[in-house]
Amino acid sequence: MLMLVRVLLTILVICLSGLTLKAQKKLRLQEIAGKVMFHEVADNEYQLRSLFKKNKKDNVRLTAIALNVSLGLLGVHRLYLGTDVKIAAAYALTCGGGCILWLVDLGLLIGTKDITPFMNNPRLFMWTIED
Repeated sequence: MLMLVRVLLTILVICLSGLTLKAQKKLRLQEIAGKVMFHEVADNEYQLRSLFKKNKKDNVRLTAIALNVSLGLLGVHRLYLGTDVKIAAAYALTCGGGCILWLVDLGLLIGTKDITPFMNNPRLFMWTIED
């Protein structure tokens, strides 16, 4: 009988130690997942990490392309890029310059890697060179 109690206590200790190890593994996994999913912005303040490693220029470019495709005839992509409201009004009144300005802008946004010359551009034809 004493032997049976020892065996049961040994099994109980092993099971409890296994649960502790599982709990430690779970906490460790949460720590690792937390470091992978979040980054510390300030003291004890965390922000969700971007799952896609793209720089800000690519995100601006892709957003401008999406706006051009969806609302480009109204000049919304130009407003997003920082152009004056008058340019968007001209796009809206002329239906994207008879679809020509809209298509040229779309081609430029897709074909150009660096769109910084098109940002905050005050000209109606954003591809023209400033004097």
